[in-house]
Amino acid sequence: MHQVAPSVVEHSDDMPAFLRKLYDEVNLQPSLRHLVCPIELENSRFALVVTEEHVRSDVATELIKALSFKYTAADPLYYVASTVVMVELCRDGETEPQQRGRSKSALIGSRAGESSLWSQFENMVRFASVNDGSDLHFEIDRSKPRSVVGFRIDGKLIRPRAFEVKTSDLLDTAAYLYNVKSQSGSENTFNENKPQQCQIKAAIHGSNLLFRWASNKSASGTKVVMRMLHQDEEQTIRTLPELGYLPDQIGIWDRSIGRLGGGIVIAGVVGSGKSTTGQTVMTMLPSTMAKYTVEDPVEYIIPGTTQFSVSRSMTDAGSDPFIAVKRQLKRMDPDVVLIGEIRDRESAGLFRDIAESGHRAFSTVHAPSAIDTITMRLTSDELGIPIDVIATPGFMNLLVYQALLPLNCPHCKLDHIAATWIEEDYLARVEKLFDLSRRDLRFANPEGCEHCRREGLPELHGVKGRTVVAEMIELDEQMLHLFRERKNLELKHYVRSLNRAKFYEPQTVGKRVLEVSMYKVSQGLIDPREVEYKFGTFEQYEIQNNAERQLRRVA
Repeated sequence: MHQVAPSVVEHSDDMPAFLRKLYDEVNLQPSLRHLVCPIELENSRFALVVTEEHVRSDVATELIKALSFKYTAADPLYYVASTVVMVELCRDGETEPQQRGRSKSALIGSRAGESSLWSQFENMVRFASVNDGSDLHFEIDRSKPRSVVGFRIDGKLIRPRAFEVKTSDLLDTAAYLYNVKSQSGSENTFNENKPQQCQIKAAIHGSNLLFRWASNKSASGTKVVMRMLHQDEEQTIRTLPELGYLPDQIGIWDRSIGRLGGGIVIAGVVGSGKSTTGQTVMTMLPSTMAKYTVEDPVEYIIPGTTQFSVSRSMTDAGSDPFIAVKRQLKRMDPDVVLIGEIRDRESAGLFRDIAESGHRAFSTVHAPSAIDTITMRLTSDELGIPIDVIATPGFMNLLVYQALLPLNCPHCKLDHIAATWIEEDYLARVEKLFDLSRRDLRFANPEGCEHCRREGLPELHGVKGRTVVAEMIELDEQMLHLFRERKNLELKHYVRSLNRAKFYEPQTVGKRVLEVSMYKVSQGLIDPREVEYKFGTFEQYEIQNNAERQLRRVA
């Protein structure tokens, strides 16, 4: 009778010292070797390294019977290991890393190898899904024996210790995914020395997923980033209030999408929830409308909407992929078209064509603010929409800039007294700049609680979900005039002059996104340090405000 509970092996460094693996001694099938690994310990003892589901399984029981004729069972008998460790055990001693990832045949030949690599990837995806991750990062470093898998979770790139992987195994996993599982790849074969892109479709743990792959050579190896997109029809589509939009902003959305035509552009950095907001807004339109999207690729399934995928070449060589779509859409009786992202002249041309033809045109763009959507992006040489077109009444209705900020866990957030590490100077600055009381401030608890702690993610203790913070600009005639005259400074001053609300009031017209965020800080929803992390320090905000006041005096 073995009384000692199974020992947990999170990392290969946690493995017990052992003499050898006993796969061949018990004739263990290759397809099971990434799930169960019998090992010989000193003094003729044996133990089983297994995944959690194989503790006391039928397979494990049969192995114990077979090994007991020659060896003595150790105590503990079971070592419960992560998938990363199991893959390392079953693949140890295979192909040298210099030969990895060059051709499909190098990996397809071994079913056990394929199974273990896919199992390892599934485990990564499971971890990302459980923790609402959006991106997987393979940080392959050939100068080190082990490399890191990172996860973008709640806006932060986290590198759990449990996902430190042998560099050779991680390179093989990348090559296997690209060579065997990918679609629409920029190359036929994985090449760690070149920029590549592809899509990977997979059903994992009951979810239909699309992974958007981008990779490139780094100074010490290769970096692979995969955006993880859920493709299930039944996924929950959140409302604007659930996303975090405030009441007056929802009114702006209602007015803007209710107009017969014209453009709406949502700006933000990568991972700011732009596509999610676009999905929500499209579902707000009545089912009696003909709704279309044009995306590269389709990111989220939008009920009641016809969605088209286009594929751009990495080299930008060849014909415009949007020409055929542009010609066909007008024949398909559209009411509204969402272009997934304006990132080049081709997609900008499609957006312009839809908006100028009197239809509703929605899209997203990477820009640092709502105003800069036009001044720095749409009218740039890269996108090429003329300012005279932008400034035409009815062409553009609404500019939005949004970001995502972590929400304090409501069960364990701390006031300024309990958060003893917050300095007096910091509290005084917040009170002075934003006319807020320190009594209303709440800070994330670094210890977390049972409601917000997540295994392997101590960096996110005290955080529970994220919320949209957004600045929105409904374009009026004065704004269009200032755009046309390229009076960008006067335009910003005019927009700022529309603000009549205090920082602790929910009205958002004329407020910058940092100032909108401070309303949620005043309600205890957001740690003020997260606002600084996303938009710059409050000291920088103070300097900028003082400079603007000085310029207005001079003007």
